[in-house]
Amino acid sequence: MHIKMPDAVSMIINKLLGAGYEAYSVGGCVRDALLSRTPYDWDITTSATPDQIKRIFPRTVDTGIKHGTVTVLVRSESFEVTTYRIDGKYKDGRHPESVSFTASLTEDLLRRDFTINAMAYNDESGLVDPYGGEEDLASGTIRCVGDPIARFGEDALRMLRAIRFAACLSFVIEENTMSAIKRLAPSIKVVSSERICAELNKLLISDHPELISLLYDTGLANTIMPRLVPLFESGTAGKLLSSLSGSVPDKTVRWSVLTHFTGGAHEIMRGLRFDNKTTDSVCLLTTHSSESYNDISRSDLKKTMAKLGTELLPAWFDFLDALYGKGFSTSLRKTSNDIMEAKECFLMSSLALSGKDILSLGCPKGIAVGEVLSALLDRVTEDPSLNTPDRLTPIAGELIGNINKNQQSE
Repeated sequence: MHIKMPDAVSMIINKLLGAGYEAYSVGGCVRDALLSRTPYDWDITTSATPDQIKRIFPRTVDTGIKHGTVTVLVRSESFEVTTYRIDGKYKDGRHPESVSFTASLTEDLLRRDFTINAMAYNDESGLVDPYGGEEDLASGTIRCVGDPIARFGEDALRMLRAIRFAACLSFVIEENTMSAIKRLAPSIKVVSSERICAELNKLLISDHPELISLLYDTGLANTIMPRLVPLFESGTAGKLLSSLSGSVPDKTVRWSVLTHFTGGAHEIMRGLRFDNKTTDSVCLLTTHSSESYNDISRSDLKKTMAKLGTELLPAWFDFLDALYGKGFSTSLRKTSNDIMEAKECFLMSSLALSGKDILSLGCPKGIAVGEVLSALLDRVTEDPSLNTPDRLTPIAGELIGNINKNQQSE
């Protein structure tokens, strides 16, 4: 079996081998290569210690020196090279209290999470697979290396990673591994929101976002997304799962679908430490989820477009299609395109009169300017032909006159 490695990776491995050490590409890159997927990055493991690695390569960075990791720089690329190691006890559900180096690749691979991630390769030795990772790849199985209770006890996030890998690879979680997740599910509480969010994102944009059901099946949802639980307990989760499965693999769309059914979009997004833009987008979409949009008027569509903004429109259409069926948004897409191609005004910034123009017509400073512009936008939204200076000026004058009269009477 031959795996085609990048030239820089082969060079690093061959230099280490030439210096008398062992060295292999390891982990996810080997897994992905065996699955004929393009690896995201290439990690290298070696029997050389960090100091020995740094003596061999002229350009390095101490990125994780305490855990045996040195980043080797090759031209504009960087590659993590990590010494074979044995992890000590884990007290925080993520970090080992101590790390000791070992001369054994087999011992190093034993500390990894799943068999499919515990394989190593170089051109000289071929595939090194002491724990049956290749067989599990062939059968589509997610299985812990060694004792699953021990593996999940070392890092509780691995329970969520098992579900994420199942969704991304269309694999099944092996029985003992699944039982261990159910048993240890409450321990996920020690994992940071940011790490949980990263795994949930990957799960949701995978080919099988409906496998979020495994959060309920394993009990993980009780801690990381309790709003999911009532949907499954009441037997109403089917629509959520089918909507997720039928949606486009877009982060904003799929989180909007999920929170449409669970409710609490802002609470969920903030709890998972999402950035403001994604949070605002999801919250905005979930407030524009009515099936009545299939019969919306042109003027009302323009008002909705103004609230959503043109950047979010494609996600809104995909979101509605996920909820109500593919093609639901066809008419909305066509009408919105017609509106934009015709340059019909639906944003205040596109009005033929500006705030400065309104002031020059005698409008009092302050919120009154916004009130006049908003009223003009409503008129133009209903009748696009009004959006010229000549036609808007008398309308604005009338509005300003009413404001001034009201202020004088007060």
